[in-house]
Amino acid sequence: MPASATQATLDYLGRRLDELADAFPTSPAAVDVVTLTDDINVLAHHLEYATERAQERFTVPETVYLPERAVLARLAEAAAGIAGALNVLTEALTYAATGFHREALPDLAASPLRNDPEVMRSIAAEKYAEAAARLRETATALRPAPAPAAPSTPPSAALRTQPPAHAGPQPRQRLQR
Repeated sequence: MPASATQATLDYLGRRLDELADAFPTSPAAVDVVTLTDDINVLAHHLEYATERAQERFTVPETVYLPERAVLARLAEAAAGIAGALNVLTEALTYAATGFHREALPDLAASPLRNDPEVMRSIAAEKYAEAAARLRETATALRPAPAPAAPSTPPSAALRTQPPAHAGPQPRQRLQR
C-alpha cells in the first residue's frame, strides 16, 4: 500500500485551512447563519479528510515507517486543531442562531440586549476570528520545518582557524612585571 500520509497531504490540508480562514467574515454584519453552517460543514469535511488519511495507514501499522509516522503525528495534531476550530464555529452558530431566533420572535425576552441580533452577530464574528486564528496556527504547523541555517563561516575557513593536529602544547611565556 503506498503511503497516503505524506508532506503533500499536510501541504494540501494546510492550504485548504488557510483558504477557509481567509474566507471567514471579519465583521458582525457579514455573519450569516447559512454561510456559517456551510463553513462548519467544510471544516468537518477537512477533519474527516485528516482522520481518513490516518485511518488508512493505521489499518496495517507495521508497514508505517518512521518518516510517515512523523507525518501522521503532525496530521493527528492538525485534526485536534481542526476539531478545536470546529468547536468554536459551533459556538458561533449558537450565538448567530440565537440572534436569528430572537429576531424572528421579538418578544422572547425583556432585556433589550438579549433581543439585539447585532450583539449575537458580534459574538459570532468574534468566534469566527478565534476559529480563523486556530486554523491559521494549525496550517502553519503543517508546513515543513525550515531547513537549518548554513554555518556563518565556510567550512574551509573554519579549518584554517584551527591549530594543526600535530602541534603539541605551547610553552608558557613568563609574565613581565
